[in-house]
Amino acid sequence: MATTPASVAAEPGRADDGWAGFQATQRSALAALVAGDPEPFKALWDQTSQASLLGAFGGVAQGWDEVRDRLAAVAVFYRDGVYRRFEQLEERVHGDTAYTVHVEEIHSHAPDGEREVRERRVTKVCRRGESGWRIVHMHSDPLVTTAFPDRGHPTESPLGG
Repeated sequence: MATTPASVAAEPGRADDGWAGFQATQRSALAALVAGDPEPFKALWDQTSQASLLGAFGGVAQGWDEVRDRLAAVAVFYRDGVYRRFEQLEERVHGDTAYTVHVEEIHSHAPDGEREVRERRVTKVCRRGESGWRIVHMHSDPLVTTAFPDRGHPTESPLGG
């Protein structure tokens, strides 16, 4: 699993407080998730009503019970999956809150046995509490090329690119 951190910013004068270790554990847990084992990744979540997941398979999971069930379903969907790309685009830590943005490419087998490649863009919000860093929110969706609909308007976007 290749990583390319673009930047890591922390509060000036503050020690790491376990963030680097949490990130390493998270990458290992993600590898286990796509191989079919959700338990290591589930252990990294804030297991309260504040947890939320907007996953790449659609829908909204709010609260730990829904997030836990969704992660278990995701692990069933993946079989023998591996990360071929994990590119950290942004990572910011400020006090007891952090966020990350990355793109990923996962190769796995679908339930019907077909080999699949999924590319995604992912944003996570994490919070440090008494038990260390935990994921509070994750949003993941398919990575697609930029394409603006043709509506009889100029094709140039005000957003650029």
